[in-house]
Amino acid sequence: QHCARGLQHPNVCSHDAAALNIKEKVSSFTQKFDYAAYRYQNIGQAAKKVNKTLLKPGEVFSMNEVVGERTKANGFTTGLVVGEGGRFQEDMGGGVSAAATTLWTAAFYAGLERVEQGSHLIWISRYRPGLEATVAWGQLDLKFKNDTPAGILITTKMTKTSLTVTMWGEKQYDAVKAVSGPKMNTKAFTKEEASGPSCVTQGGVPGFSIDVDRLFFKGGEQVKKQTFTTSYIPAAQVTCVKEPTKPKPASATPGPAR
Repeated sequence: QHCARGLQHPNVCSHDAAALNIKEKVSSFTQKFDYAAYRYQNIGQAAKKVNKTLLKPGEVFSMNEVVGERTKANGFTTGLVVGEGGRFQEDMGGGVSAAATTLWTAAFYAGLERVEQGSHLIWISRYRPGLEATVAWGQLDLKFKNDTPAGILITTKMTKTSLTVTMWGEKQYDAVKAVSGPKMNTKAFTKEEASGPSCVTQGGVPGFSIDVDRLFFKGGEQVKKQTFTTSYIPAAQVTCVKEPTKPKPASATPGPAR
């Protein structure tokens, strides 16, 4: 017997899914990414924990609650994350934002209500601007509400270079579309040199703001519109250089205070 995991109801099975009117694919989204061992492990672990999650009508999905803290004990490893100022750095759970983006985009096209969602500080080119999400334990969650009268079953499918999230339930609209506006308030990136073992080379990306309209269609007509505004800071182009060898001081005379 096929059973789904619910947030509050851990043993909801196929007969309950039928009772919740889960009868068709509501939306599906595939996010592609370049293969890296840490990505495959971290995104795959998140996908495994999310797979077969059931949301009853009115329930809110919390990615941090379902996936748990990104620790070694919880099945995660270190990888690249966007750190302070838009600089890439190593940290636990790097890559999990690809799972957050896939989940949010699938929820977006399912027409589900946004409760909490934040973007990366900088625009990462694999993602559609304004239609992505990131999470940080204790700081930022991804939450969306099943505001439909039917249940929503979330399934995931992982490969080495992609994640697909599918939402099953009962369609409330004929179509849900995303229409992007132009990039606004563009800010140029700077070029910087850095050194040290934690330095990560990265290309520069301009900062900008963008509006994405979510359009709901029923009976061939647009019946609702929501606008999501996202702002990205510029990401510096970083070149890692070797630290120069510091000459030994000729004397022990103290220098001026700085």
